[in-house]
Amino acid sequence: MLKRFPVVLLLLALFALPASAQKPGLDIYFIDTEGGQATLMVTPAGESILIDSGNPGDRDAKRIFEVASKVANLKQIDNLIVTHWHLDHYGGHGALAKLIPCIKFYDHGIPEKSIDDPDNFPKLIAAYKEASKGKSITLKAGDRVPLKRAEDSLNVQLRCVVGMQEAVAPRQNAQPNPLASQITEKPKDTSDNANSLGFTLRFGNWRFIDLGDLTWNIESKLVSPVNLLGSVDVYLTTHHGLEISNNSVLIKTVAPRVAIFNNGPRKGGHPDVTKSLKAVPGLEAIWQLHRNVTASEAENTSRERIANWDENCTAQFIKLSVAADSKSYTVQIGKDGKPTTYQTKDQREPRR
Repeated sequence: MLKRFPVVLLLLALFALPASAQKPGLDIYFIDTEGGQATLMVTPAGESILIDSGNPGDRDAKRIFEVASKVANLKQIDNLIVTHWHLDHYGGHGALAKLIPCIKFYDHGIPEKSIDDPDNFPKLIAAYKEASKGKSITLKAGDRVPLKRAEDSLNVQLRCVVGMQEAVAPRQNAQPNPLASQITEKPKDTSDNANSLGFTLRFGNWRFIDLGDLTWNIESKLVSPVNLLGSVDVYLTTHHGLEISNNSVLIKTVAPRVAIFNNGPRKGGHPDVTKSLKAVPGLEAIWQLHRNVTASEAENTSRERIANWDENCTAQFIKLSVAADSKSYTVQIGKDGKPTTYQTKDQREPRR
């Protein structure tokens, strides 16, 4: 009987946990691709979404595979999304598909030729078509990526809010954004960055935004004349945190509580963007995949919130986990980092 006693205590302790602690929530992994993008999401149903795959070659594909298979315990990537046709966003698709099964592919439409990278495009798009077996799905503003629903779980919704420079339609009776009068214009962007797909992710009452490499003037369409995005809990800095994106009015309008830079040591994490974020009332923390080695220490976030301090790094990722009831979430560096807890903005009854 004495030998069974610790087991009984363990079972009692597990049953004493709140229901939200016993059920799976939503996990997001921001994987280091040295200034590219690879954002891996895992829903409570165990379904995975990968937004972009980093650079060509084996390095970034292997990093994604390591996190997906050994940290998130995935056997496949269910949904792969390309925000736009720049090699630091879709270059890893071909190599990744050779490491782990990849099921559905989404993009904003495959062009006949690249408007920005004619030398690399033919080889990289051929690898993409081979990986997707020529069956990628074109997304446009307003589309939702169909996701499975776990039993007795809050709803997870991934919605495309912008694509090919078109924004999602406003809701009926949408009110003017009072900050819209502060909008300024920058020189027109003729690159594929302006065509980026952008998404909002909702889990219960928790909300997240990822706008790919969308640039300043197209970002304006999302918050002027009306706010098409609402507010968010977590903001992934657009275009790696470069100042030609991250429209200051958009940042103030969505008013994040936490921001995450998907930057490299010499790309993104621009001090002007950090300044815009710090001006948001209610912002609690900024996290960075890399220290910006071209900026001062004061122009970076605090050291404990930087995943990779040295330029020659160990490729640490940032993990974000939303509780099953969506009322709180944690952010940490790497698999064993100390998590910091934040409260979700809207504490009303979450959507099911």
